[in-house]
This record gives sequence, structure tokens and C-alpha cells, in this order.
Amino acid sequence: MEYCFKSDKGLVRPENQDRVGVVVKGKWVLAILCDGMGGHYGGAKAASVTLDAFETYFNNNFPVNIDYKDKKTINAWFNDALAVIKKALQKVAFDDPTFADMGTTLTAALIYPSEKHIYVFNIGDSRTYIYNGLLYQVTEDQNVQNQLINEGMKPHEAMHHPWANKLTSCLGPNKVMTPNGNVYNKESNAQYVILTSDGLHDWVEKPLFERTIQSKSLSLEEKADSLINFAKKNMSNDNMSIVLVEI
Repeated sequence: MEYCFKSDKGLVRPENQDRVGVVVKGKWVLAILCDGMGGHYGGAKAASVTLDAFETYFNNNFPVNIDYKDKKTINAWFNDALAVIKKALQKVAFDDPTFADMGTTLTAALIYPSEKHIYVFNIGDSRTYIYNGLLYQVTEDQNVQNQLINEGMKPHEAMHHPWANKLTSCLGPNKVMTPNGNVYNKESNAQYVILTSDGLHDWVEKPLFERTIQSKSLSLEEKADSLINFAKKNMSNDNMSIVLVEI
């Protein structure tokens, strides 16, 4: 098992509001990506607090000897982690009310590499992908566009809605969040788990994304750098981040 993570401020934004990290504990790996909400004061702060609180909770409270197939306990642990993160965000906002409206996305993958068992958790519109020879997006963007599609609107109509990209779920001291989760086992034949922020995946077409991951001539870090550079060449207007875990 190998991993790398990269984050780039990009070409337009004055600061990088993305945060990425990977933590290894025993036979488990936790990959995390947060994209602080642009247009809201404190996006970078929300992403940093979320990442730090999640990493700390994993290191201190994850039951490392648990049966890797124990979905019920792991989902309960994740919900407890979210409660701790929410409390940390609320404390920041209580201490400094200017942070009351801050928010961030969170996508995370909890991986048991030896059995290729993967738990995926998601809030917002950052993404987790699984690559097994082909690239599969395994999270759904929690935004108005997908909400309208799920309510019956035709996809091409929802895409052009003026609020299409507005988040319907995010993580913050005063935000509404609706966590989603999925589990993937050995039958998925996962070779890579990939987390990205929208500044990257919205600006790299899937065939190019797939070819880059497939490349046998590139190291893990070179793959991450290449995808960020492709997004830049396509004039991404956001921060760009990626976590790559090879299993």
C-alpha cells in the first residue's frame, strides 16, 4: 500500500482553502479531503479544523482491532467523529462569531488494504473515486443539480439551473449536513482510491483522468502532479487537491 496527497492554490484564488491528509493506524488507512467553502468567511479555517479533529479522533478513538466487515460499528464511529468535528467547529464560532457561517466539504475513505475493504463517507461535492481498470465516481455531489434530478427533473435542465452548483449539505458550526456512505469489498477489485476537490475533477475530463491513473510510467506523485497540471492548463478557477491511495 502506497499513498500520496497534493494540494495547490491554483491560478485564481488568493488562498488555498483545501486540506488533505492520510493517517495510518495498525492495518487501517484513513484518507481525508476537505474543501473550504469559497465565498464564506473562514472556509480555510473550517477545512483545517475538520481535518485536524478527524485525524485526532481516528488516532485516539478508532477501534483498530475491529472486524473489518463490522459496518454497523464503523458507521457509528464515523457518526461519533462527525459529532466531535461539529463541536470543534462550534467552539471556533463561539470564540469568534465571524466564523459562524464557515463551512467545508468532507470526503473520506477508510481502507483495510489487505482485504481491499473500503468505507467511503461524503458530505458536499468533493469526490471519492475507485479505480479498478476503469474509473468510478462512488460519491454523489450533494448539490442542487443532483437534488433536482433526484426529484425528477431532467438532467440537462437541472444542469442549467441558476443554483445548480449550490451545496445542499456541508459541514460547519451552523450548516445542514446529510452524510452519505458506501462500502466496497474485495469484489470491487480496487487498485486505487482517489479523493479530489472540484477544482480538479471539474477541470479534467474523465478519459484523461483515467489514462493518467492507468499510466505505468508515472509514479504515484507524478500522477497526482499531472492531474493538477491538467486542471491548471484547462484554467481551473479553484484550489486543486487530490489524495491517491494505491492498494
